[in-house]
Amino acid sequence: MAFLEARGGAKEQRIELAGRPVDIGRLPESALFIDEDGVSRRHCVVEPSTDGGWRVRDLGSRNGTRVNGNKITEHALQNGDSVRVGRVEIRFIDPQQAVAHPGPRAPEPPGAVPLADDILDPIPVGRDPVRPQAPKAPKVALPGQDRKERGNFGTNMNTMDVDLNAVVAGGSAEDAEDRLQRICDESPVRAFEAKDISLVDMRGQVVHQAASMGGERIDDARESVRIFRLLLLTALRTRASDVHVEPRVDGGAIRLRVDGLMVLAAEIPADLLRRLLGMIKVLCQIDTSLKAQVQDGHFSATMKGRRVDFRVSLTPVMHGQKLVLRVLDTANAPTRLHELGVLPWMYEKLRVMASRDSGMVLACGPTGSGKTTTLYACLREIDVNTRNAITIEDPVEYYLEGCTQIPIDHKQGNTFATILRSVLRQDPDVIFVGEIRDIETAQVAMQAAMTGHLVYSTVHSKDTIGAIFRLLDLGVEPYLVANALNLIIAQRLCRSLCERCRRVARPTSAQIMRMGKIGEGLGAVHVPAGCPACLQTGYFGRRALLELLECTEPLRDVILKRPTIGDIRTVLNQGHFVTLQQFGFQLVAQGATSLEEVDRVAAGD
Repeated sequence: MAFLEARGGAKEQRIELAGRPVDIGRLPESALFIDEDGVSRRHCVVEPSTDGGWRVRDLGSRNGTRVNGNKITEHALQNGDSVRVGRVEIRFIDPQQAVAHPGPRAPEPPGAVPLADDILDPIPVGRDPVRPQAPKAPKVALPGQDRKERGNFGTNMNTMDVDLNAVVAGGSAEDAEDRLQRICDESPVRAFEAKDISLVDMRGQVVHQAASMGGERIDDARESVRIFRLLLLTALRTRASDVHVEPRVDGGAIRLRVDGLMVLAAEIPADLLRRLLGMIKVLCQIDTSLKAQVQDGHFSATMKGRRVDFRVSLTPVMHGQKLVLRVLDTANAPTRLHELGVLPWMYEKLRVMASRDSGMVLACGPTGSGKTTTLYACLREIDVNTRNAITIEDPVEYYLEGCTQIPIDHKQGNTFATILRSVLRQDPDVIFVGEIRDIETAQVAMQAAMTGHLVYSTVHSKDTIGAIFRLLDLGVEPYLVANALNLIIAQRLCRSLCERCRRVARPTSAQIMRMGKIGEGLGAVHVPAGCPACLQTGYFGRRALLELLECTEPLRDVILKRPTIGDIRTVLNQGHFVTLQQFGFQLVAQGATSLEEVDRVAAGD
């Protein structure tokens, strides 16, 4: 069901659209009341349109109604549209549209030819699976790049084409700077430049101020500072989750983890590597004289009102110290359930479970599979103004306004179990336990779920069925597992095909057989190709594969009897149960990902 989210007023509001118009204005009886002098008494209305969707219509207001920044008299609403009335932003959310087009898409450059409208639809048998080809964009010379070619990049240095597999080892600092700059220039997202980045140390003091804020000009900055800013810009523009700076015999290498896989970005000389490490240690207040110890720290960067935090890890290796920067950029992570791109029935199930008063919602999967992100999306469905929500994490990964967040501190003896016992005396309604690692934490969490608390947590297991056996193996009594669990979520992250360069191919008979009913009548699938926007990988962004297991009464009976995997599968097959692999096959049929990617992340699940 579509709904409206209103922010910027006295409080956040959520209004579900149940087929009736929603009037917005300064009248007290308005469905969405906005108490502002600049808002008309009857300002605008959100109402059903003749095509079955929704539209917003201005009612002759004094200051007008704006949609996505443009003044309108009438506008057909699409998922994510922002309606501005005074200082209040009203966002239109339609989960059905979000599911239909869930993945991130690179913005089209000026003059690009859009893909055909039916590119996501499987091509019927008998139709020639050939996608209309967009004309190649002219190659553009980089601004200010008048120096001679240096090193073999596998391409002409005067163009914007980058071959990520043709980097010369031990390149110069200028080579590395050119390399990173060209990767940045090919990114379709350009909200800010390197000169807009201010470097902030761990104490919150600005060490190197952005040029746009009156700081040093980017051209006059020291080479190491300039390249480091460019490195951070490259990580943010490519949506990298981690930056690896690795020492080698003749210098160093910079690699980025983009969409879960490593991509070589540039080679740097040994002296630049030492300067970069020294500057990062200053930002993190780390002793620069200690090079044979494991060192950790953090710093941040700000740019045009946006802040991104970085976690730093330094480890001694064969040829020096290896640096890993974890990029904590919440702008690339989904924050609400409708942004996860799940199936409609899964969305409704998650939304209903997130609003219950008691029970446990358990997420399972390997490290880095997005479990915490999904559970936080569930937490955001809760009205924290009327319910007391507390999280216990190691460490706290997301900030949630209105929620009490507690980090684990093992040095002080504050473990998950000890803090959870203390939290139960804080009158909580909702508790998020970062991870169930031991029997004590599991028992306390499940007892809390049975005594009127809604508990979210994670556990490491292969799939939803494996999560049940993981709890039993920890030593939790079967009656606790059967009665406490409401829902188990298994999750993986698969890469989404780049919609700029993906191409059509006919599936083999073996692939169609493997897909089962989903593959019946499927005349074509999409496969990766590679273009500058996706760093020649063929993929752009990631999305979740989900497997939901609801603890029904028949399943509770089986759990109480010391079950086998076969017993549980027999019960699940009697209802609506979609495995991780089946979910992935549905994405393949939609053209959202490839069969190879599903096999990589969910084979055998």
